[in-house]
Amino acid sequence: MLILGLLTPALSLAQTTTDEMGNLGFKILERLPGAIKDVWQNQALPIWQNTWAWTKGFWDSTLGSKVRSLGQKIWGLTGQETPDVKTEFQKEKKEMQNDLWERFKGLF
Repeated sequence: MLILGLLTPALSLAQTTTDEMGNLGFKILERLPGAIKDVWQNQALPIWQNTWAWTKGFWDSTLGSKVRSLGQKIWGLTGQETPDVKTEFQKEKKEMQNDLWERFKGLF
């Protein structure tokens, strides 16, 4: 639809030379990135953002807690304690930062 909108004025003009056709092609190519950017930012991206927000809200309000509790029950069958992923992630992050800091100090 976008390309047809760009080509419609061009098709109504009688193009007689290859230079004019070349100029028309360059004009179309010059406008194309801006048109694609506009369509992405004003149409496609808002749709994806709204879809993500709806899906996340639906998951959090209905299925998320049920799947989490089911996962904990299944993990409990193994006889091990349920891992606290957030705490483990924070520990790993701190260790990596300390290691990086030690490497940085080692350079000097």
